[in-house]
Amino acid sequence: MHRILIVSEEEFLCDVIRLSLAGMRADVRCAPGVAAMERLSRRMLFDLVIVVGTSLFFSGRDVVRILRPPGLRRPLVYVVAWQQAEQSVLSLLECGVDQYLTFPVSLQRLRMKVANDLNRQL
Repeated sequence: MHRILIVSEEEFLCDVIRLSLAGMRADVRCAPGVAAMERLSRRMLFDLVIVVGTSLFFSGRDVVRILRPPGLRRPLVYVVAWQQAEQSVLSLLECGVDQYLTFPVSLQRLRMKVANDLNRQL
């Protein structure tokens, strides 16, 4: 079974994304912020992390390094946010983000991307 972590300060957005992933063979957890994300990522290795918003990345923390142990290519890190400025998106990709999606995001498209990427990891 895959493990997915959704990081969002907004409980509603976390719930919407979690519900869109319902029915997948995955243990889906939610973290309300950086501290909870760090705590959960120390206890278990996730296959995919979906970060809602970009504030975690621009707070000076190396989010991908916190989530991804040295030498591993997982978890995959997705960011879903409103930010569309090319330089901001490029900066996130250079930081190690694997996928960037902008709001309004199609939850069906997000689910298909998650399923495809997790199936490739098998």
